[in-house]
Amino acid sequence: MFHGIAGPVVAQASNPSGSVGGLLSNPWFYAAFAAVSLTVGAAVGVWNPPDRGWQAGLLAVGGGSLVVSLAFELFDPAVRNIGEWNASGFFLLGVLAFGGLDILIDHLMNDESEENGVGLWASVTTDGIPENAAMGSLLVGNVSGATAFLFALVVTNGSQSMMSATNMSENRGRDKTFAAWAVTAFVVGGSVMLGYWFIPPLPDFWLGVVRSFAGGAILASLAGEIYPDAYEQAGPVVTLATAAGFLGTFLL
Repeated sequence: MFHGIAGPVVAQASNPSGSVGGLLSNPWFYAAFAAVSLTVGAAVGVWNPPDRGWQAGLLAVGGGSLVVSLAFELFDPAVRNIGEWNASGFFLLGVLAFGGLDILIDHLMNDESEENGVGLWASVTTDGIPENAAMGSLLVGNVSGATAFLFALVVTNGSQSMMSATNMSENRGRDKTFAAWAVTAFVVGGSVMLGYWFIPPLPDFWLGVVRSFAGGAILASLAGEIYPDAYEQAGPVVTLATAAGFLGTFLL
């Protein structure tokens, strides 16, 4: 129902002069690209894993990219929609909800050291729902913002799936590991489309709530999973990789 309404809006909002279109305004492209990044990363991690230091560096690049996207594409618009105090409250709620969920997953999976990779897989699957739904919502309007967000998520998700799949395959077998990440890719791609169809028609208040909450979920993922994992594998060099991701996405 919403697809028929939202489609023309995308074309008008993102392509007022006809200069932007095609894949860059097609939500299915973003959904497919987000899903493919996870499956490709997992496939590389299962069958041809690179040095863990390179994996960690790529993860840090994605983390730096996500800082820009959550600030400018999610939280700042949320503040304009519902005010700084409301946005801050729902942002913190997202941090607490998904930070707590990640802790619970690590506890249940007994995966605090990331030795078997299952905890990271579960975290990417759950955190990916609000992250990618938020990206889908950006396609109704600022497509350039969605493109930068896509870059950040693709680099981060691809490197997370690679790192997790490398560990999971050693403990649970290659086929089961790849199948698990294929399920995650389907969930992530579907979240993009659900965000595109159902979030933009919401009233401004609820739009601000969703985006600020998603921003908090991303920050929880950065602090609890991405940066610790990257530093554990690559050490202080991740600071330069994070800066590269931040600057690249900011300029994009």
